[in-house]
Formats: sequence, C-alpha cells, structure tokens
Amino acid sequence: MRALTVGLRTASNRADREFFQEQLDLRRRLLLRDIGVWGHYVADGSQPMHVSVHFNGWGNYPNPNNYTNAPIHAPFEGSFVKSFVNERAVRAALPRYRDCGCQIEQRVHDYLLTTLGMVERAYQLAPSTSNYTTPTPAAVGFVTQRVAAGAAEMRDMVIDAWTASGDWTVGYPAIKVSDIESGKVKVTRDSFWHD
Repeated sequence: MRALTVGLRTASNRADREFFQEQLDLRRRLLLRDIGVWGHYVADGSQPMHVSVHFNGWGNYPNPNNYTNAPIHAPFEGSFVKSFVNERAVRAALPRYRDCGCQIEQRVHDYLLTTLGMVERAYQLAPSTSNYTTPTPAAVGFVTQRVAAGAAEMRDMVIDAWTASGDWTVGYPAIKVSDIESGKVKVTRDSFWHD
C-alpha cells in the first residue's frame, strides 16, 4: 500500500495512474479482509480459556480449588460480553501502545502467556456470576480488561506491521519501500511487472 500510494501520487501518465489506483484499491480490500481474519485470532488470544486445557469447565484435572466444571466458555465470551461489557468501558481500559521491541513471534508468545496467567481468575469469578450469566463488578471489570487486551494487542500489532513495512520490499527486482517513499527510487508500473 505504501509503495502503491507513492506510485499513484508520482505517476507520470494515465496508464500508470490507473494501474496504481486499481492495485491500491485491491490491496485495501485485501488488507481489510486480512485484518478481519487476523483480528479474530488476536481477540481469541485474550480469552483465558482459549490458551488452556481448562477450555470449558475445569475438566478432569486436579482441582484443589473446586473450580466449576460447568460449560462457562460460551457465556464468558458471548452473552456476558454482549450484556455487560460496553465499548466505552473497553476504550477506557485500553492501555497505551506498547512497542515490545521484539519480533512478532516473541510478541505473540508474551501476549498468550499473559492470557494464560488469567485462567484461574476466570474460574475464581465463575461462582459469583452464576457461571457468567449474571454480572458482578469484579467479573465485568475482568472481562472488560480481557476484551481491551485483545483490542490493544491487535492495534499494537497493526502499528508494528505498518512501521516495519518501510523496510520490506516490493516488485522484482526487489525495491525497498522506504526507498520509494524517500524518492530514492521512482516506482513505475514496470516495477511491479513481475510481482
């Protein structure tokens, strides 16, 4: 998108402008689709039961705290969120952008490990909420924080990807996006001929 945007702005003829506009429109549609798919998995990563063997009730595992074996997964992430968590509260709970200074693999690892650390809290709150069918301030706060964690992680990953994309290459032979943006390389339709 970054290279195509520059190409559209600097195109010297109608055919190049049409090419860049068509490609930019396509990339925007693909980006929206891909972010939508990606966002599903990032959001799922904020739900403690998604990263645990205790997926839908504590299950057949040692249970010294007598956590519920009721199917709390769907209520936790579905009806409870719909009924008791609102966008204003999620926005208020969003942390600032966090640059982990790391590769995506490390960022995902850290994110999922943090979520894993929330599994017991999810089960501790279940009895007071009738297994996530009724609200308590603690449960609403906890679930709101988990939704905000997913939204923040998605935002941060998108920012990281956009920032890193200046170092990526496009076309063939490969041209660095930052070289196109700086004007060091003038991109034309032929720059993308083999891409």
